[in-house]
Amino acid sequence: MSEAINQMQQRYEELKGQAALHEGAEALIADLFAEIERLQASNLTLRRTILKSSSKESRMSTKLRDALYE
Repeated sequence: MSEAINQMQQRYEELKGQAALHEGAEALIADLFAEIERLQASNLTLRRTILKSSSKESRMSTKLRDALYE
């Protein structure tokens, strides 16, 4: 998880300790943090897929260029 999200979770825990939040608000915030984690993992997977895809394309163009020069 990124440092910014960790800081937000720490601030949330501090605020939760200082003030009584409604159960609904606590559940909503917990759901939001879970969704952030899920989206961050999905983002990482997509980035890896894009990098793999772009590296394959560059190899194909290199092979094509080499074939054309022969």
